[in-house]
Amino acid sequence: MADSKTEIDYYSVVGVTPTADSNEITSAYRKASLKVHPDRNPDDPQAAEKFHALKAAFELLQDPVKRSAFDAKRAAQAARVARFAGLDSKRKALARDLEAREEAYLKQQNESTQKAAKAQKLDEIKAAGLRMRQAKEAELLAQSVASQSPQSVPKSSVQPVFDSHANMMSSTLRLKWLSKKFPNIETSDDLTAHLLSSKIITSQDIESIVMSSSKKPSNSEANALVVPKKRSALIGQILQLAALIPLLEQRDLRFV
Repeated sequence: MADSKTEIDYYSVVGVTPTADSNEITSAYRKASLKVHPDRNPDDPQAAEKFHALKAAFELLQDPVKRSAFDAKRAAQAARVARFAGLDSKRKALARDLEAREEAYLKQQNESTQKAAKAQKLDEIKAAGLRMRQAKEAELLAQSVASQSPQSVPKSSVQPVFDSHANMMSSTLRLKWLSKKFPNIETSDDLTAHLLSSKIITSQDIESIVMSSSKKPSNSEANALVVPKKRSALIGQILQLAALIPLLEQRDLRFV
């Protein structure tokens, strides 16, 4: 029967028998390469393809592991052909149908695997692009903020008000915001995550956060007390965050 899965007979390509040793294979390859080399056959458009096939066959047969695997496949193929030849016409038809189904299934599995791999690669590229874009935006924002003096911070950004007589190491900061503008901020963990998302304040700057425990309507103000570890260092960071509020779409978050 005609079988699309029949392996290439590398022995025939080189011109040796399956029992040929390494020296015989090398000798046959050298003779065959002289006949099919593109330089010796400039008028043959398939010369390069023939030479490439010959070289690939030679390299496989000279590799003990690959040759052993090829011999095993070749023997299995011969056994399958022999079994098929012993079947009657009805069983041959069933065997062909089974093989066709197996090939279709394997092809579908291979296509699914390739699609999944491609989708994963695209997701990785998108994620990498997003990280690069965020890093670049953060760098540009940091440069912009660093170039501004406290006096140049836009008036629309509400700056924190501090008591100059307070202990600079232990004073707290009181935050207020409209609940409807930030419905996801319900706990101290939520507020911490929100502040850390600015990339300006880090977890090392915050000692603790105390949220208001009273339940209020969504259109009312919520508040919380932030206890910094080093308040003097946090002042500049709060000013920077206030300057970035319009870009971060946090216009309604105020430090008081």
